[in-house]
Formats: sequence, C-alpha cells, structure tokens
Amino acid sequence: MFRRGHVPKVLTGLVLAGLLLTPLVATAGTKPKPGKGNVKVTLCHKGKVTIRVGAPAVRAHLRHGDTLGPCSGQAPPSGTATLTVFKYVVNDSGGTKAPADFTIAITGVTATGGNSFAGSASGVVKTITAFGAYSVTESSVPGYALASASSGCSGTIAAGQQKVCVLRNDDLAARLTVVKQVVNDHGGTKAPADFTIAIAGVTATGGNSFAGSASGVTRTLSSVGAYSVTEVAVPGYGLESASAGCSGTISLGEHKTCVLVNNDI
Repeated sequence: MFRRGHVPKVLTGLVLAGLLLTPLVATAGTKPKPGKGNVKVTLCHKGKVTIRVGAPAVRAHLRHGDTLGPCSGQAPPSGTATLTVFKYVVNDSGGTKAPADFTIAITGVTATGGNSFAGSASGVVKTITAFGAYSVTESSVPGYALASASSGCSGTIAAGQQKVCVLRNDDLAARLTVVKQVVNDHGGTKAPADFTIAIAGVTATGGNSFAGSASGVTRTLSSVGAYSVTEVAVPGYGLESASAGCSGTISLGEHKTCVLVNNDI
C-alpha cells in the first residue's frame, strides 16, 4: 500500500492522455529549462532508433509511424500488436530489489519471445501475435507489494494496437512495538514514561529514542536488519526481563514486539 505523506524522489511512469511518460528525477527547487519542458517520452523512431521527445511532440511522431517505448530491434510486422511493460520499484523502507528481480507474465494472448520475462525500468516490448483479452501479472516478491498498475496492464488488444503497462512496487516497511512495564513492590513510584527507550541498528520514523509506555510505542522502520532495544538506567530500578523481540533481525513487512520489564530494587 502507499504510505501517505511520502513523495518518492523518483517519479515512476505515468500514463497521461494515452502517452507514456518516462520517469523523471524530481529535484526540489529546480525549474524546467525554457522551451524544454519537464516531461520526456520514449519513442521508437522509424522502427530503428530509440529517441526521447517532449510530450507535445508525441502525437506528431505517432502520426508519422513512430511507436511508444524503446525500439525492439525492428518494426513489428503487419497484423501484430505491441505491448510494452515497464517495471518500477520504490525502495524507501530498506528494500534492495531491482525491476529485474520481478518476473512478469502476459496471459490471454501470445507474445513473441515468450510470455514470461524479467522486469525492466526501460521497458520490455512484446510483439503480440494472438489477440483478445489479456492481463499482465507478476510473481510475488517477499517484502514488496504492488502499489499501482496502469490501465494498459489488462483489457483487450487487437492487431495494430500499441499498449503500455506500467507496474510499480513498493517495499513494505517493518514495524517495531516496544511495551514498557514497571513493577513497584518495594516502595518505588516510577512509571513507564520515566524510562527512556532507544532502538539501535535500524532507523525509526519519528525518532529512535522515546519515553516508555505500558500500552506500547510502535515505530515504523525505514531500514531493516540487525537491531536492539535498550533503555537508560533509572536509579533504584533494575531490568528484570526483555522479551525475544527486543533484539535480533527484522525484515521488510515484519512486525515485532519488545517487552521490557523493570522492578524497583
């Protein structure tokens, strides 16, 4: 699912008014150069050369015989269609997978060169030789979820058509919940909030240090791997126990719970 409030640095492919808009790097405060615009579209020019042109010029290129997406080496023969699949991956929670780590499959129609292939951010162009209803799917990759699929990823395709499918995956953030319990059976008066908790080894959204809570504090992690949960010593109290979730490793999409129990001495 999308994480609301997050804007990735790389804007993934958009399909606007039937045109494929290739990814752009968004740099804060940067203005487009006069006359150049801020959107470029990838086209195959005369079936031979891959070019990138401004969006306003795309329709004229298509009328002259150019096609959306990069060249596949030669112009598609007559009586066929093309389906171009772009795969984008957002790694903003510690993930390291690339587009090629996802296996794409076209179902319902026949594609030259095989209906299954590795994903690519630059696009994979498939010549379709049998037509009708189709869909584009992908293999599941642990720690990732499909964030969006453009309209061209399913529907019907006929001879002469050029369709574009854009698949975007996002890595799933891990979460760590820390519960702080305090036992006062020797005259102590401290509460969970009197203890300062710290998460080490990974990065937690909202800060790695916070006051303890008996109801638990949940932190979303923007990195994964080995971690540990510690606390600042409080005079008159000793750490009685720490659950297994207070240290170890955490992976994409995991939710672990750490329970720290202190007792007055």
